[in-house]
Amino acid sequence: MTWGDAMSGKMTVEKLAAALEEGRIVPLPLPEWEAVADAFAEVSRTPTGMGAPILLVRRPRPGRKALGWAIVEESKPGERVVRPMASRKAAQTLIGERLAAYERMWDG
Repeated sequence: MTWGDAMSGKMTVEKLAAALEEGRIVPLPLPEWEAVADAFAEVSRTPTGMGAPILLVRRPRPGRKALGWAIVEESKPGERVVRPMASRKAAQTLIGERLAAYERMWDG
C-alpha cells in the first residue's frame, strides 16, 4: 500500500494501521480519528493546557499479534495526528518534550 492509497477515501483502521506500520505520521480530521479510535487502546491521557490532551495508545499492527505504540496529538482544532512510536519509553520521552515546549511557550 502506498501513502496515497492510505489517504484516499475515508480512513479505516486497516489503512491507518498500515500507514503507521510504514512509519508514516498520519493527520486525520477529528471525525475520522473518532471513527477508528476504538481500535487504539488508550494507555494514558496527558493534559497539555494548550488544547486536546496527548494520548498514548497501543496500535494494531497488520499481520502481528503484538500491538505497537503511538501518540495522538491535536495538530490544530478539529484535527488529530497519529504518530507511530518504537516503544513506550520513546513515546513518553516525546510527550515530555512536548510538555516542556508548551511550558516554554507560556513562559514567553
